[in-house]
Amino acid sequence: MPGRNIVNCRVVYHLSTDWNQGGRNVIFIILLIGLLAGCLGAIVGLGGGVIMLPGLQLLAGFDLTKAIGTTLFAVIFTSISGAQGHYRAGNVRLKSGGYAALGGLIGVLLGSYVFAKYLSNSFTILEISLGIFFLFTAYRMGRDTYLEFSGKRGTIAVDANKSQNESFAPLFALGFFTGCLTGMLGVGGGFIFTPGFMLIGGLSPQVAVGTTMLAMLPISLSGGLIKLYQGFVDLPAGIVLGLGTALGAQVGVWISSRMSPILLKVVFTILFAILAADYLMPYLLALNF
Repeated sequence: MPGRNIVNCRVVYHLSTDWNQGGRNVIFIILLIGLLAGCLGAIVGLGGGVIMLPGLQLLAGFDLTKAIGTTLFAVIFTSISGAQGHYRAGNVRLKSGGYAALGGLIGVLLGSYVFAKYLSNSFTILEISLGIFFLFTAYRMGRDTYLEFSGKRGTIAVDANKSQNESFAPLFALGFFTGCLTGMLGVGGGFIFTPGFMLIGGLSPQVAVGTTMLAMLPISLSGGLIKLYQGFVDLPAGIVLGLGTALGAQVGVWISSRMSPILLKVVFTILFAILAADYLMPYLLALNF
């Protein structure tokens, strides 16, 4: 397949992931990726997966399937830490999170099956899917940055009464779709759940983020363990990565109270656009128009 040959020519900074050879360097790189993901995720409201996955693939030399599985396993740590903190702060709607989590559990089972049965042997489909995901992420972050910079975000009202209308069907559907995407790509929870909770339940941004962490906990736990059982998780790397995100999130919270996140959002909009191009351009160039 021409796309597969082109992808193999992509520049990857490869470091051996054999824990018996150069293990200290690999551990340090993976810990650094986790710290960065947790820190920047807390500052700009990102899910750590969108940073961890390309970091593992491009910096630690993981193949794509192993990077996806290890990333999802590491999100377990992020979800536990985030859900606990937001629950203490009162930023969680248990019913909304529960309905979405129920749909997400079914979705992640289906997504994990599709991943193992079809996608794990097709790097072409995975690369294109991730490219589209990162393109959407760049668009979303760029749009949010523009709204914040122009002051238009503050004009978007949130219906406070709508938060009392926690309908099962739309929240279950939201969770099911998010779970499917998470099971297949290992990323995507926060960028779908957070705006979804705001639109469906009328939740404030803070409560939407907290409820997202709660909903992602059973999804990441079940999805991560399924990926582990399927053999798509580097367990030592997943543990180091998860601990790194937990520590980095605490640093990110401290930094976020002392700086505006707009500049970082601009940087990450550009970064995600570059990642999207890196995944998609080889296939676009291979097309014969």
